[in-house]
Amino acid sequence: MKRPEIYLVESKSRQDLAQMFMRFQEYYESPEFKGKTFSVDEFVHWYTQKYKAFTYTRDWYGFNMPASVLEPFRNGQFDPLTSKETNLLKLCEKADANSYIIGVTPNAEYFKETVKHEFVHGAFHVNYFYRDEVKACLADNSVKEVSFGLKKMGYHQDVFADETNAYVLIEPETIQEFVSVSNTKHLREDLSKVFQKHFGFSILDAKIHELISRVEHVTI
Repeated sequence: MKRPEIYLVESKSRQDLAQMFMRFQEYYESPEFKGKTFSVDEFVHWYTQKYKAFTYTRDWYGFNMPASVLEPFRNGQFDPLTSKETNLLKLCEKADANSYIIGVTPNAEYFKETVKHEFVHGAFHVNYFYRDEVKACLADNSVKEVSFGLKKMGYHQDVFADETNAYVLIEPETIQEFVSVSNTKHLREDLSKVFQKHFGFSILDAKIHELISRVEHVTI
């Protein structure tokens, strides 16, 4: 497989990683802030009101976004940037519009699942043949329950296909509150075959060090 243009940002601290990615991630896929300019304080206030406490750094294990999300931060739209946001821009300064950025913490719970989940997001973005076949596969199956669950989890509808693929393929247990693992078994098998067809290996059987070897790996 040709090495995809995926940047994997690794942090020892889950809190540092979340603070670094927060505004980028929410600009990309938040149902409230997608495509909007907002300050850290504005987001913290909204999140605290919605979830009764600011638990963002504990709620999310991994992060993912197309590198195009960096542009408004690069051009001053989000100034002042935090030091962590500035550092992410520096780490990914060579990333272009075709690149994808994911963030993980090795000592966090569910690390292996998180790496695979976020890698699948990157694959979905960098290979449009794969993306189109995944969408066709989802269209042939009933995924209404998954979409309902994603909406409840706080995802914007624009990323439902991407997230459905990642959750059903890598960690169906995470969304079993909305749809049972047994009911997604056939879809998971199909999505696994689609991934292997386009990338030449099984994402379910892949070792973490093998996936990391396929990305641009940077640490903070």
